[in-house]
Amino acid sequence: MAEDSIAKMRSILLVMLVFVCGWAILSIEILGGRILTPFFGSDVYVWGSVIGVFLMSLAIGYFLGGKLSKRFPKPGYLSALILVAAAMVAVLPLFHVKVNNVVFDVMVAETLGGERWGSLMAATVLFLVPMTLLGMVSPYAVQLAATELVSVGEKAGMLYAVSTIGSVLGCLMTSFYFILWWHTDRILLQTAGLLVFVALMFAGLYPRMASEEKGRDG
Repeated sequence: MAEDSIAKMRSILLVMLVFVCGWAILSIEILGGRILTPFFGSDVYVWGSVIGVFLMSLAIGYFLGGKLSKRFPKPGYLSALILVAAAMVAVLPLFHVKVNNVVFDVMVAETLGGERWGSLMAATVLFLVPMTLLGMVSPYAVQLAATELVSVGEKAGMLYAVSTIGSVLGCLMTSFYFILWWHTDRILLQTAGLLVFVALMFAGLYPRMASEEKGRDG
C-alpha cells in the first residue's frame, strides 16, 4: 500500500468516526425530548432542558478532549471514549424511566422545583456524561489528524464540518423516519451498536495504518 493511500485511509477512518459520533449526538438529543415528555410535558422548557444539557456536554467534552488528546495522543484512548459512551447509551433503556420517576417524585410531586427544573435535572442525569464523552471525539480526532502545525486549522475545520453534517442527518433521520419506524429504546440500542462498530473498527485499523506509515517513513 502506497504511503499516500495509507494517509488517505487514516483520514477516511477519522472522518467516519466523527460523522457517526455527530450523528449519534443529535439522534440521542431528539430521543431525549421523547424520553422526558411523558413525565414533564412537551412544553418549550423540556426541549430547552435537553438542548441546554447537550450544549453544555459538548462544551465540556471539547475542553476535556483537547486536554486529553494533548497528553495522550493515542488512537486507543479515542476508541475507549467512544466505547464507554456507547455502553452508557446502551443501558439508558434500562433506567431512564426509573430516573424520570424519581426526579418527578422529588422535583414535581414534592414541589421542589416543578416540571421545569425537574426536566433539567432528569436531562442532566441521563445525558450529561455520555454526551460529554462523545463531545471529546472531535478535538481528539483533530489532534490525531493534524500531523503538521500548518494543517491544524484545515483539519479541524474539515472534521468539525463532517461532525456537524452527521448531526444534521442524525437529527433529520431520527425525527422524520426512525421514530415512526421503531421504539425509542430500540433506536438507542441501534445507535449504541453503531458507535461500538466504528470504535472497534477504528481501534483495529488506525494504529496498524499509523505503524505501517511510520515504517515507510523510517
